[in-house]
Amino acid sequence: MSRWARGYRRLAGRIAAEHSQDTLLAYHAPRYAFLLHLLDRHLTATPARVLDIGRSALTDLMAERLQVPVDSLGFAPDGPTASGRHYHFDLNRAQHEPDWRRDLPPYDLLVMAEVIEHLYTAPSLVLRFLGTIVRPGGLLVLQTPNAAALGKRIRLLWGQNPYQRIREDHSRPGHFREYTGPELAHYLAGAGFVVEACHYRSYFDLRHPCGLGEGQAPGWGWHVKDLLYRIAPPRLRTGITLVARRLP
Repeated sequence: MSRWARGYRRLAGRIAAEHSQDTLLAYHAPRYAFLLHLLDRHLTATPARVLDIGRSALTDLMAERLQVPVDSLGFAPDGPTASGRHYHFDLNRAQHEPDWRRDLPPYDLLVMAEVIEHLYTAPSLVLRFLGTIVRPGGLLVLQTPNAAALGKRIRLLWGQNPYQRIREDHSRPGHFREYTGPELAHYLAGAGFVVEACHYRSYFDLRHPCGLGEGQAPGWGWHVKDLLYRIAPPRLRTGITLVARRLP
């Protein structure tokens, strides 16, 4: 294991320990840590403005790590938050350009983690809108499940659909569409971004019930899954993280 990998795993352990009562956060802790550690590689200076798409525990973790206010964008009404300011906007409305918000400030760093798969609007339109609020030279970090992960390929071979059903409750949208790395790179290029890095990682803690099917309990199976994804070729792993820079 590289020094860099050891560093982000230590950070994941610290996040999980500090929030040990929150099983959802513990499940996502390695993913949060990977993203936070990745910013150290790609940020050339402390960003003045940061926006997190879809407010979550990650929003506050970024504010703590970067020591700057972190705004957020999502379904909740406009207003102040513990870490910055929240702006209301449903990204599905990006399909109608007249509906785009034009009053948001330009951001140095925009994070869109585990969001794009929940949208039914074409990524080309969503990313084009986001390009209007990332300053030239600014960063966009995008995390999403890998549509071609090993487990999904195996389920397809057995004739099973590995993707979520569309939910009846529109206030809690599941995954409408999952993507591969090359697909996302194509969409980003079309929206005026250049991809600096594309990482394939299995960065969920499978020991927690959030990572199991309904009615399942943690057991020896998670050890097998964890090992398989660690040794699998990168493009078979469960998560994708892309770092893209807005062109001038």
